[in-house]
Amino acid sequence: MRKTNILRNIGIVAGIFIPLILSNSCEHSEYDLLDPAEAGIWTLFDTTDGLPSNEVTEIKRDSRDNLWFTFPGYGTAKYDGSDWIYFRTANSPLLTNIVNCLAEDADGKILFGTSEGISILNDENEWDSYVDSVTSMYINTIKVASNGWIWVGTKEQGFYVNNGSGFVKTYSETYKNVNVIEEDADGNIWLGTDNGLIRWDGSGYSYLTAADNLPDNRVSALLSDSKERLWIGTRGGKTVSWIDSRGIHQLSLFTGADSCFINDIIEDRKGDIWFATYNDGLIRFDGVIPHSIKEVNGFPENSIYSIGEDKHGNLWFGLYSRGVARYTLPIN
Repeated sequence: MRKTNILRNIGIVAGIFIPLILSNSCEHSEYDLLDPAEAGIWTLFDTTDGLPSNEVTEIKRDSRDNLWFTFPGYGTAKYDGSDWIYFRTANSPLLTNIVNCLAEDADGKILFGTSEGISILNDENEWDSYVDSVTSMYINTIKVASNGWIWVGTKEQGFYVNNGSGFVKTYSETYKNVNVIEEDADGNIWLGTDNGLIRWDGSGYSYLTAADNLPDNRVSALLSDSKERLWIGTRGGKTVSWIDSRGIHQLSLFTGADSCFINDIIEDRKGDIWFATYNDGLIRFDGVIPHSIKEVNGFPENSIYSIGEDKHGNLWFGLYSRGVARYTLPIN
């Protein structure tokens, strides 16, 4: 692969991150082993670098520190820090090239959520799959809980749970679209649907909607952070929310738009919260105020699907039509 392109207007973008650089900590971590000369640099990977598509919907790191990417219609890829390995139906038993999401189970198997079911790859490069023989199984999200249970959210068909005894389907017409699944610090499972949140507490389900102070009923992103807050992003409303022991709270991202469309949420190694949006760019919340990063600042585009973090603490952003942007977080 040829050398990647350094994003233009780095100086402009880097200026956005001056607060990051100034908020130094006295603590040291494995991230300090990074080359300081790389700090604050943005790099773009796209089809000119060999990617099969510039649309990247999911980025996840596995237990071996590989990064995995999904390219709907073009399969999936693994990046080991130097090389890209691509998996498509032409070179693997992948169910379909429409791969929407992925996760790693307790045994180290990679689970690929596709438009036809789950493709499974183990560390011996052996493939398996799960397909619902009765109904369609277009998968939107997969979450492996801390107890090993596998939760799968689908389009139009509710959700599936595998507690080790096989997948069991739960369907409700009200909650048939499950967009995202997360586990909180107490082990509760939260399912974001087009009609609000479902919470599983280990014995039963409860529900939250816009009537309970969510920004919108269409829940599209969830994150349980290091402060034991559950962040909630939606496809509407003027704020994002978080839930803690005191209740539901609101945060305005000051986008200037009538509503926020949040695709993904991640916490970086510094504790800042990042929001990937549709049409409003990236937003970084430092605990005090949101910081906007958009095309006007030199970012490739204003619509971002996903955010991932590699073993060095670098952040990776899956874009709608421009590939993958990597940001090397400044070292503290």
